[in-house]
Amino acid sequence: MTRRLAGAWRAVGRALGLAAIAAGCANSGERASGFVEGEPDAATAASGQFEEGGAPPGTEPVECAEATTQIYVVATDKGLYRFNPRDLSFKRIGTLGCPTGAGTFSMAIDRRGTAWVEYTDGRVYAVDTNDATCKPTSFKPGQTGFDLFGMGFALNGDDPKEGETLYVAGTGLASLDTKSFDLKFIGSLTGGRTELTSIGSKLFGFSVDSGLVSRLNKQTGATEATHRTSAILESGGFAFAHWGGSFWLFTGRTTSTVTAYSPTTDESTVMVDNTGMLIVGAGSSTCAPITPPK
Repeated sequence: MTRRLAGAWRAVGRALGLAAIAAGCANSGERASGFVEGEPDAATAASGQFEEGGAPPGTEPVECAEATTQIYVVATDKGLYRFNPRDLSFKRIGTLGCPTGAGTFSMAIDRRGTAWVEYTDGRVYAVDTNDATCKPTSFKPGQTGFDLFGMGFALNGDDPKEGETLYVAGTGLASLDTKSFDLKFIGSLTGGRTELTSIGSKLFGFSVDSGLVSRLNKQTGATEATHRTSAILESGGFAFAHWGGSFWLFTGRTTSTVTAYSPTTDESTVMVDNTGMLIVGAGSSTCAPITPPK
């Protein structure tokens, strides 16, 4: 992996100012577990529930553990990695062992640190970001025409106690209920291939065909504001996350480049020239910091 000097990040960090949104995150010494326990059987799958573990992940607000404040990525080698934007390092957590022969497609991270990973067969799995172990969900692919989609969580309001919602971008914008695994269509999107992330309660989409990052209306899917980045790719793998007041864009055909875009300064900076892997999914939870590191 080739990386720029840490000084490059510090220079970008000083430029990455963004209006603060109350995140309400407090570090704790131990990661709160929201991992799905047990395999779903026919009876529980029909209701969208899991065999063990009580209520599905995300039903109650949780404090933010340190591990949930970073970015996670998944590559075509089915490796799950933790990416630390402070020093531009990737730490391999493990290899996904989800029961499918399909490839990885996209990913989102909830506040409990559970990674929701979609595969190219349209199935969605819950992955423990501690060790990359995987459990299936009862999500039915193809709902409302959404075969494959980008994913990202956003808070429901300024107070994290109001909860969060998983949004998906495919043939439009939709929400995905992680209790029932029902997908609800919201509205059309104007961009091409789109991935999602959030800053607090604000939802953003990255359209890699044009390099545009757009703030989206969560009720209609309408574009409310746009930013133009240098990360443009007509074909290949791409992923999108927010951290520290910057959007982090992962793009490539055989291996990925990492670009940080500051919406405040309207500047794109290549932070990692070559990650040595092709990243196809990225996620940062709503616990991620919203201001630049000091």
